[in-house]
Amino acid sequence: MKAAVVRQNPDGFVDLVDDWEPREVGFGEALVDVEYCGLCHTDLHVANGDFGNPNEINPRPGFRRVIGHEGVGIVSKLGEGASDYLKVGDRVSIAWFYDACGNCEYCNTGNETFCRKVRNAGFSVDGAMAQQVVVNAKYAVKVPAELDPMEASSITCAGVTMYKSLKVGETKPGQWVSVVGAGGLGNLAIQYAHNVFGAHVVAVDGILTSYKRPRIQELNC
Repeated sequence: MKAAVVRQNPDGFVDLVDDWEPREVGFGEALVDVEYCGLCHTDLHVANGDFGNPNEINPRPGFRRVIGHEGVGIVSKLGEGASDYLKVGDRVSIAWFYDACGNCEYCNTGNETFCRKVRNAGFSVDGAMAQQVVVNAKYAVKVPAELDPMEASSITCAGVTMYKSLKVGETKPGQWVSVVGAGGLGNLAIQYAHNVFGAHVVAVDGILTSYKRPRIQELNC
């Protein structure tokens, strides 16, 4: 099947191959048929080897690392133990966070992303820029069936980033929130702050393009 893989010696580019195969589904895992995958700047860092060579992390002989962590797809197969979380036919996300140890202080305080044994889709395990990908069923968040997979894909990365920022900042209804930078992440921050947290929003941006200004004004925040 087709996949976008990091070059053996990362140079900022990926190769589109058609002979890639996902690994076997293990305990607590699920196989997902990918519908859509966005491109994050972190993927460019991975392709460039800025975090180290991903092909040398948990390598599979004969296969290179697949990038991508802004994915949405349909569960097509369940491993043992995965039915506690998912069923075949569920639409799920394929996000940067794949899994963590589950036992350390970070994991036990809701900060799994800081776990020293964290695994990330598209870096330390294969990501979503393939026709199929294996996910950890416990952490594969369900996506509403009626939501366009293209629109949903950014929620798995930029959306989570902005939601967590507002949550940690203890945003309350009626408060004013200033969003500096109204681009990809900022645009989602504006929507979350207003529509989810009930806050008033001021968007600050030094480059209001012909597209960006009316788009932000349409949000009526």
